[in-house]
Amino acid sequence: MQTQISRIIAPLHRVRLAPQRAVRHKRLLGFTRNEQGSFTLEASLVFPMILICTVSLLFVGLYAYQHVYIKQLARTAAERLAFTWTNSHKNLNPGSFNPQETDGLYWRLTQDHVTDLFGFLNGSAGVSIALPTHQGDGLVERKLARASGLLPNGVTGTASYRNYVLDHQVEVDVNKSFLMPSIMRKWLQTHTTSGKAIAHVVDSVELIRMTDLTRTYVPTLAGRISPEKAKAALVEPENSNLSGPKVTIQSERQASTYLRSLVGGKEVVRTTASGKSRLIDALDARGIAHQAFYSLTEAQLRTEQLPKDVELLQQDPTVKGVVWHFFKKDATGKGMPTDAFRKELERKGIVVVIHN
Repeated sequence: MQTQISRIIAPLHRVRLAPQRAVRHKRLLGFTRNEQGSFTLEASLVFPMILICTVSLLFVGLYAYQHVYIKQLARTAAERLAFTWTNSHKNLNPGSFNPQETDGLYWRLTQDHVTDLFGFLNGSAGVSIALPTHQGDGLVERKLARASGLLPNGVTGTASYRNYVLDHQVEVDVNKSFLMPSIMRKWLQTHTTSGKAIAHVVDSVELIRMTDLTRTYVPTLAGRISPEKAKAALVEPENSNLSGPKVTIQSERQASTYLRSLVGGKEVVRTTASGKSRLIDALDARGIAHQAFYSLTEAQLRTEQLPKDVELLQQDPTVKGVVWHFFKKDATGKGMPTDAFRKELERKGIVVVIHN
């Protein structure tokens, strides 16, 4: 390098210059012949390239760091949603929850998108929401929206859930903008970093429950009925009259006796909260009070019987329900309750049964 510069400047010795220019010429000639001058020229040419490469490497490192950070963020959100999926009241970080706060007994059947298994029929499956959000129409949407609390400011994306009965998947896809020079943006062909993760919901409690149910009851049910007995049960009966012997009711007492034999109950006396005594014709093992009526009029039932049974139904813990049985006196249907009275009884929680 020094030799080439000397060859370029050497002809200047043969040119007569003005005194000031001659002084500058001597200084330049001495500068080029000095090693310090050569290093300065070389550094002025190489340093910009080194600076550009250094800055580029810094941006590439920052982009790689943010890319890994976003992927880890998506993985963490998906795994925590899957871990707490069985109860929307669980804390996303430690997983703790109040045992009294649940999503209901049958949420797996009614609020877990079981129909996603048939998504190929309509071309779509699963449910997806945009992040961040704090709203949700259904239980699944509210569970997915909880991922918004795990995302820092500036991070957006989507969260989705798919239920394939044997495989429950939670997917989180997030992205974040990345500021970089336009040259690097063209080189990397992107201005954002994104990450996607899929986690599988493991419902250990339901797995243990189904395993125990299968292990306990399937062997018992398998030997409960033989194929021969099953075929015999499907044979049509020869006698189509299944009503049995005809029972004729001619009095209130006979009706109550027949009712006790029909429901397997017993006659008991209960005292209402207002101090009135109530004779129950037949109280069965489940706590259902059955009353037989044969000759009482509707006015007597409204003023005397109905208030007592309503009090028992509302305040007596031993009475779980009340059923009124009406027995016809003749073919005209005399003594049967009117439609308005039947609707009134149903509104008060009393079931009406008509015996022919």
